[in-house]
Amino acid sequence: MTEIEIRGKLTSTKFTELFELLTKKGELSDHYHRLSVDISPGFDPQTKTWKNSSGTDIRLKKSGDKEKLSIKTGDFKDKERKEVEIKLVTGQFLSSLDFLESLGYSSGMIYFWESWEFNYLGVEIKLSKYTEDYFTFEVEGKENSDVDLIASKLGLTPYTNDEYRTAIDWENQNIHRLYSRKIVEKVLKENFQAA
Repeated sequence: MTEIEIRGKLTSTKFTELFELLTKKGELSDHYHRLSVDISPGFDPQTKTWKNSSGTDIRLKKSGDKEKLSIKTGDFKDKERKEVEIKLVTGQFLSSLDFLESLGYSSGMIYFWESWEFNYLGVEIKLSKYTEDYFTFEVEGKENSDVDLIASKLGLTPYTNDEYRTAIDWENQNIHRLYSRKIVEKVLKENFQAA
């Protein structure tokens, strides 16, 4: 499957404004807390960056009680990337981490946030809250979707390639945590009923 998506940052005011608009005129399709462990190749734990990106993103994700393994290929800033997902049976998150570690994927970052997904004008719009004052959006469509036009209609400005790289690096330094199984267990215990 190829997904077409653009992303950007939101102010607290714009987040609230968009949330209200999409609640009224869109359709809420999902709301969840997401735990994502990014163990993509090429990670440097000293700088918390992917200095030698392989073009392959490997993430283990838990959204509510749904769990999956996701692999995306292509550059992180590409609008179109191939994505392969494997849905897991709920409760396999930690054993899946063990499996990936045994393959040599044991370094990366832990992301945790809250998201609301809306269907609106034929695309999916995801609003995400990372902290009390840090919010982002994604506009995702399938082939033939004009995600840029819809973002423009909503007054959303997607990241440029440089801005996206800067945002990722800033988030890794200031919001997200270095991967360790112990921290993942703690996040699961604190935020999900059945770890």
